[in-house]
Amino acid sequence: MSQPQRARLPMATVAGGHGQRPESRSGPTAARQRALPIERVEVQNRGAGRGEVARVRHRRAGSPVAIAGVALALLIALPPTASARKLQMSGTWAIRGGSSFIPLQYALAGGTSMGDLSKGRGSPNGPIPGGGAVTAIGSAPAMLVVSRHRFQTSPFAGIDLGPVTLVQITTMFVIDGPFEAVTLMAGGGPGSFQWCPNAVLGCPVSGPPNGGNRNGRVIYVAGANRFGGTMQIGLARGGTISFTFNAVPFQAGHVHFGGSGPTLRAPAVGRGGPASPSTRMAYAPAAVVTQPTMVPGIGSLILYPGPRLTTMLGLTTTGTGPILRVGTVGTSAMGTPVIWSTTEFGFAHTTGTVIVQQTAGSAADDFFTLMGSDMRTALGAGNISTVAGGISFRNTLAGQAPYATFHKVWMTLSPPVPSLSPAGIAAVGALLLLAVGYVLRRRVGL
Repeated sequence: MSQPQRARLPMATVAGGHGQRPESRSGPTAARQRALPIERVEVQNRGAGRGEVARVRHRRAGSPVAIAGVALALLIALPPTASARKLQMSGTWAIRGGSSFIPLQYALAGGTSMGDLSKGRGSPNGPIPGGGAVTAIGSAPAMLVVSRHRFQTSPFAGIDLGPVTLVQITTMFVIDGPFEAVTLMAGGGPGSFQWCPNAVLGCPVSGPPNGGNRNGRVIYVAGANRFGGTMQIGLARGGTISFTFNAVPFQAGHVHFGGSGPTLRAPAVGRGGPASPSTRMAYAPAAVVTQPTMVPGIGSLILYPGPRLTTMLGLTTTGTGPILRVGTVGTSAMGTPVIWSTTEFGFAHTTGTVIVQQTAGSAADDFFTLMGSDMRTALGAGNISTVAGGISFRNTLAGQAPYATFHKVWMTLSPPVPSLSPAGIAAVGALLLLAVGYVLRRRVGL
């Protein structure tokens, strides 16, 4: 008895044609039927037509693409809190080293205030600008990794000081920080302590170093989570103070300060703890005297320093003898005559409070209070400021003079930009390949 058309139609549809004779159930057609998705077999068993089977096939073939899309959205929208996140940073770095600010800033009448740093308000220079990508890791609080070269500037300043004694001051610093890659983190700060190299200010001697006539103290009060770490600036070159050595003929002495040469160096402040403060010895070469080839007018800078004076009071262009050195107090470790030597002591950065004080300075007493803060979100975006302090002791012909030194860094961090990790990219790629393969397989009827 012939098979009714109603029963053959679904089987012909499965085979991909009309009016074909069904093969035995042990043949390849039966194998393909058994391999079909469950939804399609159920429709076939219900005797659906070709249109219904096509609709089910379309829905099943599109599902891997939807899965890949959902996975991609989740990987982008849900960045893991434990992984590294890139944030865009903008900020400033303010430095007071020794008796002056770097870059050069003048204090106005009324002393120095932390409200606007030196009260110079950017004259002739402002704080060091910063910017670039930084990395946040973890959360609440997020660890902060700051790579090198995020704070850079090469400011020049030339200030005429008058024709009587001091003639001018010029600076040509190259500033590049941090000196090394920085990791600021919970527990990375130096904690709370009081450091006094001598009991002059009424606090217990807690050095090192101890003894001597060193006047000064440094107080740290840790911030939340003792957040902080080592962060030093890099400095190259320096500045020159020029003074009148002889009126007629006009001759000027020149004292270099802050260092010289193109190699970056790191001041002591920004590293160290109470038991082992960071230390550094700095030297200023003894002054040399030149006879400018063109005497500067009032309000003008020395543009043509001219030849140097020799010990025979002649000039290097016409006379004999070694170059004259003025104000020598000793020699450096390399045997170079120096006009002063400075011993620096410093400590690491904290988001807490730092107080630095000295009461025996040759110019004036110092008392600075600096406050850091951490106002970031759990993932690291927002505002953060860190502070660090120390004491420097300068030895000159007039004796020893202490100076309070400090650094303060402000950083504003933008929210992290959603991005895929390498593992996320690999996972999405695999899902997309599976989806494309599935679609192609269904189209060729495999």
